Amino acid sequence: MQVIAEADPRSLKHPVIGYWESRLPETGCLESYWFKEDGSAVFTSGDEQLEAHYEVTQQPDEHGFFKLNHRVTLSNKAQDCTRQTSEVNSEQTSFLLFKPDGSSFISCDNDDPSLASCFGPIELKNNASRSLH
Repeated sequence: MQVIAEADPRSLKHPVIGYWESRLPETGCLESYWFKEDGSAVFTSGDEQLEAHYEVTQQPDEHGFFKLNHRVTLSNKAQDCTRQTSEVNSEQTSFLLFKPDGSSFISCDNDDPSLASCFGPIELKNNASRSLH
């Protein structure tokens, strides 16, 4: 007799896929991150709106971090929550550490387990199985 377990639909996709939001504690400024399954992403931060191409490791490293690289493909050149602007073709590497239930992650400049270079939490608002409307 064969037993078939029902798979969690999120386990078939990368945990980063979905629409995420975070508010900066100092200013309340809203940042959003929409990671699509096709490797494209849309980011907003303050008045800034970016489109990007991203790559993320399929498995976390020994400290539990996923390595995320993204390259800006389109920018409205407005200021983000930290009064910075991003240039087209600029690249950034971040290290993401997810809560075990996948409901949020923190983003770090490196995969140092001390978490000294991290910000967040960045909270999941909806994953790829739900509509944004």
